[in-house]
Amino acid sequence: DTVRFYMLHTSPVWTPLKFDEDGCKEIYSKYISTFKNTYSFFEMYANCDNVDPREYNIPVNERELIDKWLISKLNKLVKDVTAAFEEYDLNKVTKLVIPFLNDDLSNWYIRSNRRRFWESDLTDSKKAVYLTTYEVLVGLCKMCAPIIPYTTEEIYRKLTKEESVHLADY
Repeated sequence: DTVRFYMLHTSPVWTPLKFDEDGCKEIYSKYISTFKNTYSFFEMYANCDNVDPREYNIPVNERELIDKWLISKLNKLVKDVTAAFEEYDLNKVTKLVIPFLNDDLSNWYIRSNRRRFWESDLTDSKKAVYLTTYEVLVGLCKMCAPIIPYTTEEIYRKLTKEESVHLADY
């Protein structure tokens, strides 16, 4: 997965590419490990709280502003990534996904909402943060499955308990 993502991120598929092992290490640390760590954070707290976000049905318009913001960013990302896939521009796909994962999800949303995950009571706010994080991780898995199939398969199956991300509707 790391090599595949590195090759697509470094240059468009129609241009020559010199392989760089350090570039692969950078892609792993900046993207794939961030994706895995975000999932691990979610999984750890969901397991501690014995929470299954699939059981909650909190409409987006009833969630906190930061949840709505992240869902909005995800929807824009889906739109832009779908357009890039339709243009067969996988380089563009990777360039769209990385800032969303690193900046919006990991650095902003997760860090800003740690207190909501840490709340002792299972409030609607806590349910919403779990549900929002779950929906975003599932969406990222579906979106990135063509590029990093093994990583997304592992995370998706653990999240959803479904057979495969590759059988899910995008």
